[in-house]
Amino acid sequence: MSEPLVTVGLSFYNCEKTLLDAIKSIFAQTFQDWELILLDGGSSDRSLDVAKTINDPRVRVIGDGSYHTHPAALNRIIDLARGKYIANMDGDDLCSPTRLEKQLELFKRDESIDVVGTGLIYLGESDIPLGYTIPPVSHSEICKEPHRTFRIAHGSIMAKRSWHINNKYDESAVKAEDFNLWLRSYEHSKFANVPEPLYYYRCETSSTFKKRFRCRLTCTKFLFSHYYHKGYLLKAMYYASLQIIKFIIGNFICLFLSKRKYIERRYTPISSEDKIRYADELDKIKKYVS
Repeated sequence: MSEPLVTVGLSFYNCEKTLLDAIKSIFAQTFQDWELILLDGGSSDRSLDVAKTINDPRVRVIGDGSYHTHPAALNRIIDLARGKYIANMDGDDLCSPTRLEKQLELFKRDESIDVVGTGLIYLGESDIPLGYTIPPVSHSEICKEPHRTFRIAHGSIMAKRSWHINNKYDESAVKAEDFNLWLRSYEHSKFANVPEPLYYYRCETSSTFKKRFRCRLTCTKFLFSHYYHKGYLLKAMYYASLQIIKFIIGNFICLFLSKRKYIERRYTPISSEDKIRYADELDKIKKYVS
């Protein structure tokens, strides 16, 4: 079999109820020269069994029951990938049928780009579309506030395999491996976004107190280390403290207002017309038969 142009890497952990939808959204792509690596992180539910039901020569299922953190699993996918490009996919999300095609178009237009993300469509309970984000397209805008955030959605990215080989994940940065990767690489890389919402993000399951705590603690540590080793002690202290403040504010909103209010700050509410359009696209993806 010839090498595919794109490797889609899907690392999953206890995604029994959503994994098949994520896989179907790859099979439903308008661009079809891909391979799909399904890597189990040590699930305790039936996720691995679901993955093993996929019978297609383009799909490789990897899982021996041992536990792998997400950044460790992502690094293993990089090592296993055969495609020129590696596209991320999370086991509890879906992507629009034109996602891979449009990301590749951007790479073809500008060969200096290393990583391409997309906008998001936020899904609530029962996969009801709630809102969307249109990300900035230029590297400078994406990386405008590197101490705070990078405006590129990790689950949606496609990157050159050659870039990923030289920029692997820090396996100690669990729950914040994306922010850590961007911070370490942005000064010698070029990021871009397709300015369309092409990735369906299930936000109801994405934010828990435990995840927020671990993420902010990890970010605090590596932000301080990053700027301290650059010789910016005051910046290191300031940027690290901002993560603590962000954690406190976020939890205040979740506890005393609502988790929905916390999430709503991230997106633009969706129109009735677009809600119908996205819901119809989701329905087609879920019913897809190869």
